[in-house]
Amino acid sequence: MRGLALVTGGAGFIGSHLVKQLIKEGYNVRVFDNLSRTKNNIEELKEMKKVEFIQGDIRDKEAVAKSMKDVDYVFHEAAICLNKAKKFPEEAIDVNLKGSFNIFTAAIKNKVKKIIYASTSSVYGQPNYLPIDEKHPKNCKTPYESTKLCAEHMLKFLAGQSETRYIILRYFNVYGKRQSTDAYYTSVINIFIKKILAGESPKIHGKGTQSMDFTHVSDVVSANIVALKREISGEVFNVCKGEENTIKSIAEFIISKLNSELKPEFIERDVFVTRRKGDNTKLKETLGYTPKITLQEGLAELIEDVKANPDLY
Repeated sequence: MRGLALVTGGAGFIGSHLVKQLIKEGYNVRVFDNLSRTKNNIEELKEMKKVEFIQGDIRDKEAVAKSMKDVDYVFHEAAICLNKAKKFPEEAIDVNLKGSFNIFTAAIKNKVKKIIYASTSSVYGQPNYLPIDEKHPKNCKTPYESTKLCAEHMLKFLAGQSETRYIILRYFNVYGKRQSTDAYYTSVINIFIKKILAGESPKIHGKGTQSMDFTHVSDVVSANIVALKREISGEVFNVCKGEENTIKSIAEFIISKLNSELKPEFIERDVFVTRRKGDNTKLKETLGYTPKITLQEGLAELIEDVKANPDLY
């Protein structure tokens, strides 16, 4: 075995995909998750004794300390999502910042070899220019990205006082099989698919011209694995496909893929961020990873999974 990896939030969408890949790569895996957002996506692995599961909250210092025993690597995925952070800002501070502080300090105390922290492209807010590189100004508008960015700075400070290596990954709009249904941006894909399958027109907020940089979960997982293996430390990387696609074009693709004649319906509403396109040059040239899954491939896979497992979405 290659060592013991702790994945916080490992029963969730991105975390569970990461857990499965780590097992394939030959790592021992321990998951720390309070199951607050989802059912346990790794229940089968747990029953097969392929993963150690600890149900706990990152706000609980004692539980965090116990979960860190003998750990070599930490993937910190656990967080309060954007929707919930806007509604409960104090909880966002408790989980995304104070909880992350607990994870980082426990990891450093236990002399883990490396911490991979899952941050977000939301720290950039409404972009000043495209594509968005890692040096783009931070335009935090909600408690979600504000606490995620604060946690980035906290990790840099704490790791800087130790020999612990770390990498920060800023995920763009992550989608894929078993994705979260409460995601502020990407859950629109699930909703579109389910409505069209039910014979209902997909509803789009605004004119549908708002864009995202949809990044497949398998590419996010691969970027995490590469970040673990490389000797690089103290760097921040955008994890994105580097492509801009409008919400309207997504709806039209899904309609076409499902051989439907439905038309999108447009609803008047303010749009939080109008455009999103990341610059993945640093990811490719410095970290050495190039995202592989095209949006068309990823959407086709997701459509088939929703059709086969509608109750999971």
